[in-house]
Amino acid sequence: MFLLTAWLLWLDLPWSEAVTPAAVVAFGSAGTWLTVGYVGYILFLVVGTGLSALFYHYIEVVMGRPYEGRYNLLAWGHLLFSNVTGGLALGLMMYGGYVGGAAMVSPFLGGGGRDSQWVHANVLGPLTVPLSILFLIAAAGPLLGGIGYFLKVVRKPSAP
Repeated sequence: MFLLTAWLLWLDLPWSEAVTPAAVVAFGSAGTWLTVGYVGYILFLVVGTGLSALFYHYIEVVMGRPYEGRYNLLAWGHLLFSNVTGGLALGLMMYGGYVGGAAMVSPFLGGGGRDSQWVHANVLGPLTVPLSILFLIAAAGPLLGGIGYFLKVVRKPSAP
């Protein structure tokens, strides 16, 4: 995600001859995918991972109930599904939004000048099934983490 962000920022510099992400976002339509993907990345991957770390810290350190065995698997499933698969989905969404939006921007500004019907049929449409699958897998992450959290909290602590 850092590399994708750096690439988008590079495209926004004056000597880059590509369509700027600012133009893509300002144009709307397909560019909305870029915006939603990036905001989702910040909210779910950056903020959500930090919040998850607080929950795990609370259980393991404050409550003194370390994750072991199947609980450890649930926690790793949460972190991997949410971060890896969610990151892939949001990155793919950002990519599709930029490419589709750049295709719609006026040729005068360096874009492709395509209409929204063409972009939705040829750029965004083919991404919907992979995105749905990736988001479905990513949604399993918080479910696994929530199950592990619930079981750890309600389970009686083992004797020392």
